Amino acid sequence: MKNWFLTLTFILAIAASATAQTIYTLDSCKAIAVRGNLILQNKKLAIESAKELKKEAFTKYFPNVTARGVGFWATDYLINSDFDLGTFQTSFFSPVSISIDLPPIPIKMIRGGIIGNVMAVQPLFAGMRIVRGNQLAQLGVEAAKLQAQMSEDEVCQQVEYYYWQIVALQKKLELLDTLDRQLTRIGHDVDAAVAAGVTTSNNQLQVKLKQQELASGKIRVLNGIKTYKAILYQTAQLPAADFDIADENLDMPTEPENLFIETQQGILQRTETQLLDIQVQAAELQTQMKIGEYLPQAVVGAGYNVPYFKVNDNNTSSNHFGLVFGMVTVPISDWWGGTHAIRQCRINEQIARNERDNNLQLMAVQIQQAWNEVAEAYQQLLIAQKSIELAHENLRMQQDFFQAGTTTLTDLLNAQSMLQQSTDSYTEAFVDFQVKKRAYLQNTGRN
Repeated sequence: MKNWFLTLTFILAIAASATAQTIYTLDSCKAIAVRGNLILQNKKLAIESAKELKKEAFTKYFPNVTARGVGFWATDYLINSDFDLGTFQTSFFSPVSISIDLPPIPIKMIRGGIIGNVMAVQPLFAGMRIVRGNQLAQLGVEAAKLQAQMSEDEVCQQVEYYYWQIVALQKKLELLDTLDRQLTRIGHDVDAAVAAGVTTSNNQLQVKLKQQELASGKIRVLNGIKTYKAILYQTAQLPAADFDIADENLDMPTEPENLFIETQQGILQRTETQLLDIQVQAAELQTQMKIGEYLPQAVVGAGYNVPYFKVNDNNTSSNHFGLVFGMVTVPISDWWGGTHAIRQCRINEQIARNERDNNLQLMAVQIQQAWNEVAEAYQQLLIAQKSIELAHENLRMQQDFFQAGTTTLTDLLNAQSMLQQSTDSYTEAFVDFQVKKRAYLQNTGRN
């Protein structure tokens, strides 16, 4: 009996855990998004790609080693000619000189062969292009990291926005449930009044219409919650598709004055500012690399050659040998067009500087606007809080008047609607303040 009870308890515990919903807080949603968001995963891969490019650029410091092999066979001898010996003059044993015409000697050489060599070339000076190329690769790694940070901030901002939209809708759903219960109690009172002949059935109709209105509002809110949950699930790549969010406290926040910082400080803290500086540095390095293309180039090298030739039908030749060499290349005519190419790079530098300055000015406007929106959102929240207090008091008075028979059902229902509207306004203002606060923090380089 005891074993049966333990087995049943274990089965019920498993069933309860299987049906329980996962509850996420805002911080947990953002933490999961940072690890699993597909856009951020690609940004992390972009960092790895930039690091590999940097490693590739570093290999340019080392010698370039190549091995080659060439084999050939000709349809005829590469050297195929007659060697003319001319006329031979002799006066042996005779005072008279004798001329003898010698026949030509046919020469046939090299019908085929194999040539192999290994060559190592070490650049001594390449116009600083190798150094600049490595510096550019390092800037690419830094830029990839900054772009990943920017994407992470944007994803976290999106997650926070969707999270607070769900909070707002759930608070509206709670309010609709509360109003529905109040309306049910009012309906009971109206039914009793109609049965006693104190009021007409028209009041019953008003209550039913109000109930239908609340039911319609619940459907819209539930659909909104499903939609935002689906978006949050995809954006944050949450493990559980069936989840709920933590019950957030919507108490009045403190004044946002402690969030304020000077605009220039906010600009300096932004990731975008660092990225703009890198773009200017990259443009400057591109100019220096272009200049390096028109500077003298110096290389040294060493090689080893293994030739093997088929000299003729009966003989072969093989002569292994090594060699070292140095070479200096000085471009001369290239400078005619090179000056224009360098000027173009200088222009691109100035374009990058102008874009940086223009974006910094736009950031200043953006930060000021973000702060204005935070301050305005807080003022709207104060107004909404006061409206709730007035709406609660109005509903309480109308309920007392209705019980005393000194007001109509219409006035009571209107008071209930005013409370609903003011509560919804407060919830929306609270969420709007949270979203605007997040935007201001991000615009000033704070996460």
